[in-house]
Amino acid sequence: MADEALASGTTGSFSEAAEIARLMGLPSWRKMSSLSLVNQIEQGLPLQAVDRVAQVMAPDDPHAKFTLLSRSTWSRLQKRSRQQLTREMSERVHGVARVVLEARRLWADDESAMVRFLNRPHLLLGGRTPLDVARESTTGADLVVRIIGEARAGVAV
Repeated sequence: MADEALASGTTGSFSEAAEIARLMGLPSWRKMSSLSLVNQIEQGLPLQAVDRVAQVMAPDDPHAKFTLLSRSTWSRLQKRSRQQLTREMSERVHGVARVVLEARRLWADDESAMVRFLNRPHLLLGGRTPLDVARESTTGADLVVRIIGEARAGVAV
């Protein structure tokens, strides 16, 4: 039932942190509090979080993960026994996951509309795509989340 809720864009009874953790594929997502998510990001997210977020943001693009991490970084991390992102990489993946979750909530029944929004240049973002802005910084991700929130509230964006 919880997976159906995420697929439909509703949050059910899970916290925002739990929803983001689930989208990133974290194993203990059901018990994830905001503070425990902060701690996980500080320690470094698992490499699989990149795959999970990329699958949602661009379901038909097997190379989408390379927009979150370079191919060389991906290869280097895959060779390590502890496949963990740095704090900075984790921040980037988390920011994009927040944006993807909000977009998924807005376009619950239309995945293609969500993907188009994320990848199409937007006037309020100076002609940049929401994903490009979200990938650059947490401030950029915050801006995109705000724009999506305004759209959910009925403000023309």
